[in-house]
Amino acid sequence: MQIEFLVEEPSARAALEVLLPRLLPGQTCRIRDFDGWQDLLGSLPALLRGYHKRIAQHGQADLRVVVLLDGDGIGPRRKADLEAHAARAGLLTKSTAGPGQVFQVLNRVAVQELEAWWLGDRAAIMAAYPGVRPHHFKGTPPNPDQPPKPNDVLWTVLKQGRHFLAGKRKTQWATDISQHLDPARNTSASFRCFCQGLAALR
Repeated sequence: MQIEFLVEEPSARAALEVLLPRLLPGQTCRIRDFDGWQDLLGSLPALLRGYHKRIAQHGQADLRVVVLLDGDGIGPRRKADLEAHAARAGLLTKSTAGPGQVFQVLNRVAVQELEAWWLGDRAAIMAAYPGVRPHHFKGTPPNPDQPPKPNDVLWTVLKQGRHFLAGKRKTQWATDISQHLDPARNTSASFRCFCQGLAALR
């Protein structure tokens, strides 16, 4: 099986480069990052039409496409847009496939941002950045998908641990924290949904 991932920014690509060997062991994966959600969504109709043509070719039927976007407070609308683009391209998604039916596209939304996935595993954050201690999470919402700006929440925690005082480094966070991420203990519902979707591709 060939799996192509379309993500909206370099930090998502950095995270998947670390996570996919564990979440999809032995699978051939290709990751393409874009310059934000607008760039990805603007490119998606032509890309999906191209994937439809490829899948129809001999030896390409096992091609799958995974699209990952941040929710940014409008997650349901983003998901609906992704589903509509796939339908117009003639591709079946996991959400629309019937029981046992093969789908070509998996659409997933990080709620509200990718950094919520890191906040869902505090042990991973502390392992990546030893200056961070449990008390630095005081006041942080227990639901990591709840804050409208998880990247700001994460940066506040990291600064308390004396990390990244000069500014945000989202791609570095993604690489460093992903190395320690444990899906089994992660409390982000959107991350668990992403993992469950990938498991259906195995």
